[in-house]
Amino acid sequence: MEEKLSKATIIVALLILSACAPSPQRVKSEYISDNRYSRESCAQLATDEFKEKDVVSTLSDRQRLAHKTDTWSMIFLAVPLSELSGSDVAGILSREKGKQEAVQRVQAEKNCAGTQPGSIPSPQSS
Repeated sequence: MEEKLSKATIIVALLILSACAPSPQRVKSEYISDNRYSRESCAQLATDEFKEKDVVSTLSDRQRLAHKTDTWSMIFLAVPLSELSGSDVAGILSREKGKQEAVQRVQAEKNCAGTQPGSIPSPQSS
């Protein structure tokens, strides 16, 4: 009886924790077409890359906080607060990661300074 109860408790706990906001490392990038950046010069691409890195960093910090908040709120309240407060930015982070990867693919394709062809995985190999 106790074994069944402990298994059920573990299963319920795992289901509850799966409702939490994912950590920023677990947020996969959304595919963004390279066409969006293909007409830009290497200088413009470098500017875009700098901006995207900043945006991704900021969103990762916000997502990390949402993940931590959810973990603690699930332990004490059994409610994922990031969903209620709107602090889970996984969808936006996914898009911005995709933009960053698209910029980096185009930079590599154009052999822009500081990039190596083939260093950014193609969307088909991801």
